[in-house]
Amino acid sequence: MKGGHVVLLSGGVGGAKLADGLAQCLPPGKLTIVVNTGDDFTHLGLRICPDIDSVSYMLAGLNDEERGWGRRNETWRCLEAVRQLGGPDWFRLGDQDIALHLIRSSLLKEGRSLSEVTAEIAAQMGIRHRVVPMTDATVETVLQMPGGEEMAFQDYFVRNQCRPRITGVKYRSACSSTMSDAMNDALQRNDLAGIVIAPSNPLLSIGPILAIAGVKAKMAERKVPVVAVSPLIGGAAVKGPAAKIMKETGFTPGNQGIAEYYKGLLDGLVIHSMDEGPDGRGGLDIAVKAGNTMMDTAYDRQMVAQMALDLVRELAQ
Repeated sequence: MKGGHVVLLSGGVGGAKLADGLAQCLPPGKLTIVVNTGDDFTHLGLRICPDIDSVSYMLAGLNDEERGWGRRNETWRCLEAVRQLGGPDWFRLGDQDIALHLIRSSLLKEGRSLSEVTAEIAAQMGIRHRVVPMTDATVETVLQMPGGEEMAFQDYFVRNQCRPRITGVKYRSACSSTMSDAMNDALQRNDLAGIVIAPSNPLLSIGPILAIAGVKAKMAERKVPVVAVSPLIGGAAVKGPAAKIMKETGFTPGNQGIAEYYKGLLDGLVIHSMDEGPDGRGGLDIAVKAGNTMMDTAYDRQMVAQMALDLVRELAQ
């Protein structure tokens, strides 16, 4: 893809991996990574933005490949001391990771917006592509339980390891929040070539972005191809609870369910070659590109990103 700008909607580990792949394919200034902030929360007085941090660590080459989250060569002395003092240790905060949260929390308390803080931290990390939050407002992803009660995202995802059955997902305050100026600017660029949705959990990572007031309308208004990379292979999630959550909320856990969730928005889907089926399209009625969608290495991430960019280009012709 020559000259055109690409917007990536990102969340979770899958989002960070595809962000890295696209960053390898596109020059600086031609990629805006819009990151989910529905997971953000305050813990031990620190403002934590897990998805922004995953993208930032990945692009800065600081991520822990083995764990899939956090910084490599991490130590845990502060967390051990917190535990000894009777504090909560269920959310794993490494010593180097805490440094980032301290800086972010301090800057936010000075009155800086999350967009400003994210840009400053990215610059300090040497990140050359634009990483932006979906909104500067506070939006909370909340899980709905069978009995009618609700559970905060981090309680569900980390403390309870996604074990509880859910009946739905809410994005508290999303419909009354506006997208960040940086996201809005990216979607309004005259050279916008396409929008890519990362292989992130549709309901937990991409749903909050799409729920922000005006996002879907702005994406449709631009009339550029919207392409997603499926987070599922053979109906199972590469990582995380995507298939479980889709099933519990009424979506078929497979590429048909992915297409249904993004119905009216999606023009094409990148799927794993094992899901092509007899028709070569996995039974889908949208454009499909199939290949190896596992992203275990930097080369893998680049190849998956290139498939998504190729599909955007083909749809634009």
